Amino acid sequence: MKNQKITANIIRWIARIWGTSILAFILFFLFAHIFGTEEGDNGFKNNSISFIFFPVSSIIGLAIALKWEGLGGLITTIGIIGFFILRFDLISDPFYICGPTPPGILYLGYWYLSKGQTKTVEKE
Repeated sequence: MKNQKITANIIRWIARIWGTSILAFILFFLFAHIFGTEEGDNGFKNNSISFIFFPVSSIIGLAIALKWEGLGGLITTIGIIGFFILRFDLISDPFYICGPTPPGILYLGYWYLSKGQTKTVEKE
């Protein structure tokens, strides 16, 4: 029981540090792309639906996960899965594999472990 709580807290902090780093990285490049346009460039030209899955779902999911780990991890993970379905050619890109995917899964793992702790406490 105590080991599960320690493991859950370690997972939570790894997910928070990793997820916040990825969130800052994605936001930096998104703002740089939108506001750093050259003369004659209209800014973001990606009208694809894949834009909703990445970076939008990753930004929203990782931001929400700082408060509600389960919901934010679910949004991030489903968004990345949807992105890979639409853009299967990018599944071998290390940024997408090592970027927002692991924090989303770690947040879900923490949520699952912490949910098990509350059930155990209620039974006692």
